[in-house]
Amino acid sequence: MKSAIRWASALLGACALLIAPAAASAQPASATAAASVPASFQPAAESFITPSWGAVLGGVGCQPGHSCRARLAVTADGGAHWRFLAAPDVSLGSQGQVNAVLFASSRDGWLYGYGPSLYATHDGGAHWSTISLGGPIWSMATGAGTAYAMVYHSSGNQLWRSPAAANAWARAGAMTGSALGVYGRAAWFGSSTRLWATTNGVRWQRYPFACPAGTGLGAIAAASGSHVAFLCEFAGGMYKTVKDVLVSVNGGRSQHPTGQAPLAGDLYGQSFAVPPGLASVITIAAVTPGPDYLYRSANTGKTWVSITVPRTGGGILLTSLSYVSRSVGAVVVQLSQLLRTTDAGLSWHAVKF
Repeated sequence: MKSAIRWASALLGACALLIAPAAASAQPASATAAASVPASFQPAAESFITPSWGAVLGGVGCQPGHSCRARLAVTADGGAHWRFLAAPDVSLGSQGQVNAVLFASSRDGWLYGYGPSLYATHDGGAHWSTISLGGPIWSMATGAGTAYAMVYHSSGNQLWRSPAAANAWARAGAMTGSALGVYGRAAWFGSSTRLWATTNGVRWQRYPFACPAGTGLGAIAAASGSHVAFLCEFAGGMYKTVKDVLVSVNGGRSQHPTGQAPLAGDLYGQSFAVPPGLASVITIAAVTPGPDYLYRSANTGKTWVSITVPRTGGGILLTSLSYVSRSVGAVVVQLSQLLRTTDAGLSWHAVKF
């Protein structure tokens, strides 16, 4: 489900939603969409909607710390074959406009990140719309035909929602928070001291919630509408981060601490995931100056196993960690490689482009 990237200050505009028509430059030539994906393609983020179909945001010839043109690669056979999907003319990277991708179906997708705009397609990339929600999009999630966006605001991140097949965004409520999780029609939005939950995407209930002292809520991941995991974190410096896990078996009404993941490693965007239907497995992606790690628990966070991720091709961040079934998941070594698991995170292998 998708955790924190620290944003620069952004001013919230008027409450009314502004949707700009797709510019001509945001509709690449059809030849671009049909081109094959080179082996040198550098992934930056992924969004699989089934074990077979997925999209990867990335670029070609990108350098860490510099922006480059954003490209979208898609597969319909679990990564055996790839093709380029037409993408808006936007830049990718730490100095760019986008750094994340989300698809709800092969037709409905979004690019978002550092820039103030959200880019949406509802025809599989043939056309893209530019949308403003008043600030950069911190994270997004989708379920049961609804898309959610957590929008940065200096007074607290806001939650917006829209039908996945349309550009009809509106505030989901007056609540603010730091983490968002979605499973089907259920959703959770909260901070270190408060939690809101909905079972239908319309009516929200506030539940008692508190991260351990000194930590803040960084991510929410759900295995079902009732089994939810919460990651409370505190970055202590020197690539060491406190990682406390809380779990709920009643949709967030109550939670209890279950364990603490290893201290080593910083956390970046989408670094916490639970396979759907498999609440006992929790995975955290963490990076250090040396090796990067995937921390995996098979007993709901009580104990952890460290899986070392080889660093190749200049990749410096682990991000976009997600599961699309009980066994299949993916994580991106940014600008380096896409890793895939078919055994619920026990082992990972590089996907070739």
